[in-house]
Amino acid sequence: MKSSKVQTLCVCGCCKRSLPASAFYINKKTGLPGNYCKECRKTVSRNHRKNEKRSLACDRESSYPVITSTEDPTLRRELILHALETVAASIERKRRKVRESEFEYESGSESQSGSVFELELELESKSGSKLELAD
Repeated sequence: MKSSKVQTLCVCGCCKRSLPASAFYINKKTGLPGNYCKECRKTVSRNHRKNEKRSLACDRESSYPVITSTEDPTLRRELILHALETVAASIERKRRKVRESEFEYESGSESQSGSVFELELELESKSGSKLELAD
């Protein structure tokens, strides 16, 4: 008996030519040939790299004001103060959340009178530390 190798033909998804499987890169995970032939894959990759270089070289306007590049000192000061307020509010929300979770953990199955809001006010009055922004 003669053992004959049957050469499988694959169709390129780009140029639509029927080519042998050796003209395609083989996927290591699946062991199957890719959708594009080697020639088309090279041209597509080159074009993509050229386009990426062009898009990276373009100056794009940012969708938000960059504080350090703002020339006007009063506007820059307002932006900095607003950013500080936002960060302080975020920190306070996080602390409040941690306090609530600690309270729920400590109380466990015990039922205590008073709302979380009242306990929060009590804790704030005891600690007395509140973040103040200086002008």
